[in-house]
Amino acid sequence: MQTTVTKPSSSNSEEYSPFEFTEFLQENWLYIVLLIIAIILVIRFSKKSKKNKAEE
Repeated sequence: MQTTVTKPSSSNSEEYSPFEFTEFLQENWLYIVLLIIAIILVIRFSKKSKKNKAEE
């Protein structure tokens, strides 16, 4: 039976660890928030422009 868990000594690939992800969020939370706000604004603008084109 083959196991899916790889040993760190036998694997050269980068492994996922939850600590690295939380560290990434702590360092870049401002950029993530700005990106989410930008996406929301783009979605709202596209909905308004579609609505305006439909009214014309």
